[in-house]
Amino acid sequence: MNQLFKDKLTMIKYPARPEWCSFSLWNTLKNTMSKSVLSVYFDFSKAEKKILRKRKKIKVSEWAERHRVLTMSVLPGAWHNDVTPYLVGIMDAADYSFVREITICKTPQTGGSEAIHNIIGYFIDRAPGPVLYIYPDEKTSGENSKDRVLPMIKAARRLRPYLTKRDKDVSTNRISLSHMKIYFGWARSVASIANKPIRYAVADEIDKPGFDPTKTETGALELIDKRLITFRTISKFFKISTPTLESGNVWKELKAMSIIFDFWVRCPLCDCLQLMVFDGIKWEGGSKADPREIKNKNLAWYECEQCAGKWDESLRDKAVKKGVWMARGKKISMAVYMRTYRPATIGFHVPAWISFFVSFGEVVSAFLLGLNNPIKLQDYLNSFAALPWADTSVLQDDQGILDHKNDLPGGVVPKNAMGLTAGIDVQKHGFWFVVRAWFEDHSSHLVQYGYFTTWADVDTLIFKTRYPIEGGAQGETMGIFRAGIDSGGGVSESDDWTRTEEVYTYVRRNGRSTAFATKGASTPMVTKIRASAIDKMKGGKKGIRKIKGGLVLYFLNTHLLKNVFFWRMIRDPEKGEDQTIGLHADTGMDYAQQITAEKKEKNRAGVQKWVQIRRDNHLLDCEIIAMACADPEWSPSLSYAIDTKKSGGKKGRVISKGIQR
Repeated sequence: MNQLFKDKLTMIKYPARPEWCSFSLWNTLKNTMSKSVLSVYFDFSKAEKKILRKRKKIKVSEWAERHRVLTMSVLPGAWHNDVTPYLVGIMDAADYSFVREITICKTPQTGGSEAIHNIIGYFIDRAPGPVLYIYPDEKTSGENSKDRVLPMIKAARRLRPYLTKRDKDVSTNRISLSHMKIYFGWARSVASIANKPIRYAVADEIDKPGFDPTKTETGALELIDKRLITFRTISKFFKISTPTLESGNVWKELKAMSIIFDFWVRCPLCDCLQLMVFDGIKWEGGSKADPREIKNKNLAWYECEQCAGKWDESLRDKAVKKGVWMARGKKISMAVYMRTYRPATIGFHVPAWISFFVSFGEVVSAFLLGLNNPIKLQDYLNSFAALPWADTSVLQDDQGILDHKNDLPGGVVPKNAMGLTAGIDVQKHGFWFVVRAWFEDHSSHLVQYGYFTTWADVDTLIFKTRYPIEGGAQGETMGIFRAGIDSGGGVSESDDWTRTEEVYTYVRRNGRSTAFATKGASTPMVTKIRASAIDKMKGGKKGIRKIKGGLVLYFLNTHLLKNVFFWRMIRDPEKGEDQTIGLHADTGMDYAQQITAEKKEKNRAGVQKWVQIRRDNHLLDCEIIAMACADPEWSPSLSYAIDTKKSGGKKGRVISKGIQR
């Protein structure tokens, strides 16, 4: 044999002639054998070398930077870890052999979903196994299959060869690669989750409707977990979402993890390692600053907790690039924690202010807009702080309601009140009502509540009742500025009329400037209030009737208004908070029990709705109507001002588009 092949020598020892070797061949081979050792020379083909060669171990983040190409991104092209450095730790943590579950509680514009795609791409190439993506609905599932995952595979040179050339192997519900399958489903479809052994599962946006249990099925997360049983010792389950409520899936899953990691940054000016928090973001003007100007001109900055150096976005990005994930409450790095404790379940918390794509001005603007609006406050918490909204409305109890009482007796208007509104709930045999006084900061005080039986009583309340003012001069009183009357319908005492017809007729004859017809909206609304001119109504036995001259009907988004009402219930005036709610000293348990007669529950679609848990909720409806009458969204173009000046003859004035004094 040529000496050139000595490096490929394999020595096979035989004490005697093997049975398969003939005598003639054995005698021939003896000349090349030394001490009964047979020398065999061979080489591998290129294909064999490719298959048998042991691949060098690399991290997921390194793989992403080598092979991932972004197709749908504000920064299309090759993936660069230095754009979102905090995602490096998340990606690399996924490849620890002992990690089974990863929960990511994040905000939009932080790249969390793309990091998961990188992880799946890595496993397709390095550790193949069946994958299951589950999204909240069928449309989102199909879009991600077609617009995200498949383009990722096609764009990556390392993944592209795994695609077959068969058209049937690619659909919106499944991608069949040459060595594994990727399934796509949605949370409400049990069929898209069941009957598949899965190694890698991804549940995206798990706080959206669809992932919660129904009366007939367990939750989608539990169903997905059962699919991992076959690969239990090597499976991975990724759960990712922007948070919504404290009772939402992602917040519950995050708290259930063995450890939560927070991203700490290093000041580029003094090298101090610190956790970025909202309190570190500064701006001029405090709570009085214009949120739109702060956002448009980006007038906010971050202040280092040690050197008080001011970071703009450029310095923030440098601080983030030098950052590290730290175990919450442990003050040790993720790398050290993972080596020491080997956790099976881990969580990551990703607020917006560490993201390259979010400015400090955007964060501050969202915060300022939420100071006086609970809906926008929830948006700030969910979409910027990555924190859930504490749904305190469900925590109110009867005694908690009565804790809002003060020393002012019923029937007296507090001093400095700007005006009065009334809410009236129409029943078959009578009318529930509340009268509420409003202040300039939209705080309010319950002046009177009760029940009366005739339209004459309604007329007296709205147009003739005057309430004395606390500490006012003798005879100084205030009347009702605006009253809303529920026209939702119901049976009337008259066989020929409905309550709706009675309300419309009363408003046409007596209202226009003070009394208005309201109705709970039956279709979804973005705003709290929508005014609409109508000229017809459903009659009793006479069918459709025309409304001579027409009238304005105010549709109320009762869901949002109840959210606002209970949010105001937890505001504390002793802390200087505005939009508080007060009750007069004579408020009784009868009032409290009607206010707490409803609670929030999720329906089968996972959407939160207010549902009645006790029979009488009329005073809550009255409060919502009275509050709507004072809301800035009450359309000034369709409502009419009236003279609600005090008896002293002072000229009235309008504040906040809603209240006139």
